[in-house]
Amino acid sequence: MHGLTTRTRSAPGRPRTVPLTAAVVALLGTAGCLGSSSYAAPGDICGVTVSADVLRPLLPTGEKLGADAADLGKGSLVCKIHVDDALALYLRTDLAPPDTDPVQVRRRELDRYGHPAAISVGDQGRVADSGALATALCRRQGTDRKVIVEAHVPGDLPEDVPQRREDLTRFIGAYLPAVQKSLGCAG
Repeated sequence: MHGLTTRTRSAPGRPRTVPLTAAVVALLGTAGCLGSSSYAAPGDICGVTVSADVLRPLLPTGEKLGADAADLGKGSLVCKIHVDDALALYLRTDLAPPDTDPVQVRRRELDRYGHPAAISVGDQGRVADSGALATALCRRQGTDRKVIVEAHVPGDLPEDVPQRREDLTRFIGAYLPAVQKSLGCAG
């Protein structure tokens, strides 16, 4: 079985590699196929548990899957998923003050992702041709914050862009509550 390896990096620290256990990996042979991929679609992405079914449509075929995670400090985390050493999915999570308008803050990225439109995910969800963004309240340790998640699929657009937008909407809709849970957000 080909597993997923995650390298983590913190702002003041050095990169390190952390193998993920088979318990958090859903085999493609069990859950369906992704072209001729021989890697397993993870059920855990850089410490956030998501269904392989919502992740799989965003990943290309290939042999090897890996991920790099970086803590940027001040509540910002980046996770880059690679297939055969090429960036396949970029994920970013930010904890921001509750009055932050992430759609305005991330406007340039959303426009670059192509034709952003509102979606019914979280408090402010947007989907574009190659990316998505969603936000929700995160109450932790008596403090209100806004959790902002962003997903971007780099590279050329597929022939079926409406399907890509549906896949991104499904993914970000599952990823946002999973991030809230991983952060220990209440209410």
